[in-house]
Amino acid sequence: MHPRLPLLLLAGLLILPACRPKSASESAGTWTRLDLWQAAPVVESTPLEWKEATFRQISYLGAEEVRDMRLVPAQQLIAFPKRTAGQVRALEQRASSRVRWALQPGRGAYFSFVPLGSTNGCECTYRIGIREPPDKLKELFQVAAEPVGPIAPAAVEIDLSAYAGRKIDLLLQIDGSAAHAPNQPVPSVLWGSPAVYGRNDLPAARQASGGDRPDTDHPNILLIGIDTLRADALGAWGRDPSPSPALDRLAGESDVWLDAYTAFNVTNPSFASILTGLYGKNHGVYDLKTPLPRSQTTLAEQLAGAGYDTLALISASHLGDRSSGLGQGFAEVHTATEQSAAEMNVDTTMDWLASHAGREKPFFIWLHLFDPHTPHTPPEPYALGFRPAEVAGLSPVRAWVPFRQPGPRGFTEPVLGANRDLYFGEVAYLDRQVGRLMDFLESRGLLRNTVVAVVADHGENLGEHGIRFRHVGLFETTTHVPLMIRWPERQGRRIAGLVQTLDLYPTLLGAAGLEANATDGQDLRELTGEGHTGRRAVFSEHAGRLGVSVRTREYRYGVNQGNAPFPDGPYLYDLKADPEETQNLAGRGLPVEKELSGLVLRWLADRRKSPNPQSRDLTEEEIQRLRALGYMGGGK
Repeated sequence: MHPRLPLLLLAGLLILPACRPKSASESAGTWTRLDLWQAAPVVESTPLEWKEATFRQISYLGAEEVRDMRLVPAQQLIAFPKRTAGQVRALEQRASSRVRWALQPGRGAYFSFVPLGSTNGCECTYRIGIREPPDKLKELFQVAAEPVGPIAPAAVEIDLSAYAGRKIDLLLQIDGSAAHAPNQPVPSVLWGSPAVYGRNDLPAARQASGGDRPDTDHPNILLIGIDTLRADALGAWGRDPSPSPALDRLAGESDVWLDAYTAFNVTNPSFASILTGLYGKNHGVYDLKTPLPRSQTTLAEQLAGAGYDTLALISASHLGDRSSGLGQGFAEVHTATEQSAAEMNVDTTMDWLASHAGREKPFFIWLHLFDPHTPHTPPEPYALGFRPAEVAGLSPVRAWVPFRQPGPRGFTEPVLGANRDLYFGEVAYLDRQVGRLMDFLESRGLLRNTVVAVVADHGENLGEHGIRFRHVGLFETTTHVPLMIRWPERQGRRIAGLVQTLDLYPTLLGAAGLEANATDGQDLRELTGEGHTGRRAVFSEHAGRLGVSVRTREYRYGVNQGNAPFPDGPYLYDLKADPEETQNLAGRGLPVEKELSGLVLRWLADRRKSPNPQSRDLTEEEIQRLRALGYMGGGK
């Protein structure tokens, strides 16, 4: 058994079995979340020699940097660019101290945290307890703090439901020596994502959230954009065992476009297409350093102009407004300093929604989740091959099941920090976070008036075409992506037929009662409505203008130009006879090659008049960050 697995199992035993049925979240009451990272505690005890604060907030990368350390003949270690796990919020507490928060837990309450451990050698123990007036103490949990490692440990979820409606103090204590050498840090440990969850009464929830005031002409819109997610990585697209119960359930409630394709194989240009409804040939963004021109009109600008509150949460620094120009139209933009773990931006989304409860304006939220991208550093137990046995939402997970042969995995591609099994572990982890957010929305009555769209920017090669863990090339592996929309109060369908991710632009505007002008997209409800079977063909462009591809129902044709892993020139695949795209039929005189070559040339020539984007120079720090993700010099 893996050394950290007992902690996971012990944490599960701390939760009483009584909980609400997963199909009745709204009737069970509103989920509330107290983020202890934001709520200042009272310091109860601390060594006398300490003058400064005992407890401090930090933004922490949830595991230490991942380096490829190789021995060379001279026995020297070569350190490659650092690769860090997803960023989470953490509280740092020094050894030999105790702090408290005064609480009145709701129904089904629990305290959740990740025991990230120590970065400075603290031989310490986490201890969690409660105090009831006048001075009744009870310890609930303790575990030794381990050194911070490349994979974060599993979250601990401690049951507080027995104290629902009662005033208590939550006590966090770190046992261990505070002794330290002069000019050395005081021994300390990290509490990752510390928060208290519980439920309040339903009537107040509906009144506060606006859930009783559905407006079908101006619904809320939540766009969840997931980075580097292949369509076949989800159970709803056929993966078995599925790592994604929450997304599978959402797909069962949604219109699911089984044959959706991205306009680009890289993040910034792809999201530029999704948020403008334009192909790259018309918006001009082909890399990670060229911002979308301000003269282009984005989905957020259209919706903000129609009275929507707008929020963007971006989980990767290179997708921030400075590099992408995609912040335009958003009243608030939160961007990770490097890359954030899904739980951090999901938590921020829930906090924003709670703080805006009772508003009259509808909202548009773009939530970007980065986790399936390298480095693959999912926390336990996802890294060990486990996912929740059922959709838990915001409730604690009570049982885990494997989605692959269980066990720890090392990096098979150390330079990128990558492993195929860990890729699917990242998918399972972000699925849990999407499920948490959906349960939050449902409990507040918001799903009755919120359009939820889920899409990926591009896929990933996991060994296909001789490429591991880079989304280079225009293939099914890199361009076929999940796309679904959950409509309020409407049953979904599974829809065959070619569509593009940029079709979301007119579709979401149409849902808000707005018309999309100057778009390459088509409203999905019309494109695949009754009597319609989607597009004749879908087009994708390669980052750096290194190629273009067209896909019909039966063939893929494209041209590589200067794309290092592949020879220059055309390629043609018969997708029915060769779905893995391994046999290039170009140059054999097939009539379909001439037909599709002409189609690509006509498509490229059909351009809109648009402003010429201006690239910006990257700082050395930005260059190093992109190299750490596998970009720069490798062509992702």
